[in-house]
Amino acid sequence: MEILDYVNGIYAITVGISLNLFWIVAFVIKSSHKLIEDSKERLFHVIAEIFISSLALISGIAVFYEQEWGAYVFAIAMGALTYACINAVGIYSKKNLWLIVGTLTLVGIIAFVLLLFNFIILITV
Repeated sequence: MEILDYVNGIYAITVGISLNLFWIVAFVIKSSHKLIEDSKERLFHVIAEIFISSLALISGIAVFYEQEWGAYVFAIAMGALTYACINAVGIYSKKNLWLIVGTLTLVGIIAFVLLLFNFIILITV
């Protein structure tokens, strides 16, 4: 297993767990409505993020178990995560939630860079 595989696995699992924990905490402290006011928009946003976190967790575990298909699921998860981060930055910047915007920007950049590194290695091998 190469160093990039370790980074991919750790990042994917960390993102998968963190994304779920974020929404669990938001619902427990009853602040999810402050993040996204419209209940239908919030529902579909959370469903999309659960889907992304599930893909990230599955890919991270698969990468650690050296499953060949894990790299493909990782690419899908990181692409979806990059899109979700860009979308969410727009939502939260309108609300001046700068800590969330900064965090999402960093998460999205890391996901995109890992996606690029993996793609470059894939096409050069």
